Amino acid sequence: MNFVGKHPFLLLIALFSYTSVLAQEKKDSAQAFPFVKFHYAYLFPSGDFEKTYGNSSSIGGEIGYKTRSNWQFGIAGNYLFGGDVKRKNLLSGIINEFGDATDSDGELVKILYDLRGLSFSASVGKIFPVFNINPNTGVFLKAGVGYIQHKIKVDYRDGEVFQLNEEMLKGYDRLHSGLLLMQFIGFQYYGKKNFANFQLGIELNQGLTKNQRAYNYDTRSFDTNQKNDFLYGFRFGWVIPIKGRASDEFYFY
Repeated sequence: MNFVGKHPFLLLIALFSYTSVLAQEKKDSAQAFPFVKFHYAYLFPSGDFEKTYGNSSSIGGEIGYKTRSNWQFGIAGNYLFGGDVKRKNLLSGIINEFGDATDSDGELVKILYDLRGLSFSASVGKIFPVFNINPNTGVFLKAGVGYIQHKIKVDYRDGEVFQLNEEMLKGYDRLHSGLLLMQFIGFQYYGKKNFANFQLGIELNQGLTKNQRAYNYDTRSFDTNQKNDFLYGFRFGWVIPIKGRASDEFYFY
């Protein structure tokens, strides 16, 4: 009788050990999966953007795909907003010294200014697992290209101000749009569970924009030069990877 016949339990132990090693290697290897991300950023202005706006915020989402080699591709959209508009004399010919306008009934109307904008981008990045946490986690570098648009929202909630109807506001709102370049460096964490995954880092944005209104009523001049609208700051993202069953220990959905 051969060795296997004499020692069947040793064969079972060997097979079990081999299977365990393979399962462990599978768990500890980098994985490929699609993902959904929701993110928030606090941004500081620079360049031409700083002449009109102060600090702002951005919220948005992204859908993408991570490969086994830790490359990550995504398509994102963001909503840009803020309440710090520096052009306080924007409506100097319409408002009084207290910042109020007069409506059609002769009543005072308070004028508010806000930043409103949006952006869309496609990006590619790579995770470098330098901290030995797991093969899917590490330093994350990303770059992207897309479109950005922003303007001054002139808001008045009570009454009607003839000089600020929808058509007239186009001469004041500084609507700019154009090419967006984006870079990101930070940390990407993918854990064992879907709801314990995040991204944190520094983001740089360069908008190469032009005024879509051309003529500004407040300065009574044409505005056709290209602007360098720069924003930089901190972005945090909550990531939901969409995974299948990897082993009995983990279940992703």
